[in-house]
Amino acid sequence: MLDKLSILAFTDPKFEQAGPPVGFYRAMFNPEKFNVRHVFNYDSTEADGSTGSTNRFKNIEPHEYTFEFVIDGTGASGETREVFADLELFKYTVGYYGNIHRPHYLMLVWGTFIARCVMKEMTVNYELFRSNGIPLRATIHAKFRQQSESLLEALINKISSPDLTHVRVAVDGDNLPLMTQRIYKSTDYYLDVARANNLNTVRKIDAGDKVNFPPLEKEDK
Repeated sequence: MLDKLSILAFTDPKFEQAGPPVGFYRAMFNPEKFNVRHVFNYDSTEADGSTGSTNRFKNIEPHEYTFEFVIDGTGASGETREVFADLELFKYTVGYYGNIHRPHYLMLVWGTFIARCVMKEMTVNYELFRSNGIPLRATIHAKFRQQSESLLEALINKISSPDLTHVRVAVDGDNLPLMTQRIYKSTDYYLDVARANNLNTVRKIDAGDKVNFPPLEKEDK
């Protein structure tokens, strides 16, 4: 049986602070489902006179995780929590912390699922009330945004960059200037690519040939 979904709060964006987390919240019930949102961004700018556009990859946005947390004060499940008190603990854990002048950095832990993130938004729905208006049940709809590590984020955003070495497999109709244009957005470097691959010709490349496209030097065009 999986342990309860937990949220750990930190003040260090690298999650390397000394000592225990500054906040901790354990869900009363494990969620029946959760959503992970993936967004891929492209530059689809059309050239003048063009009837179409090339979707050039730009970056991948941080993931977004959506969960529902149910707080039950009726005792029907065998456990009872005071709705307002538990909600305040949740808001403290995920919310704004004055010492760092921003909300906490969070770690979601549920079995093998571990995500570093921050709170993006939350909505609380109340239902079942005592005669004095105090709610006996609440559902927190929470959306978290992935806290990407800078190195990983840089690698993701540079995956199609001409500053990285690329290996391409030629197909029928390919030639070196054409392939160079695809990688560097310019044909200026096809002779350099030919030298890097010890090619005797820059026009004819056989389908299936592997061609290395080295990173551009900073002084290059």
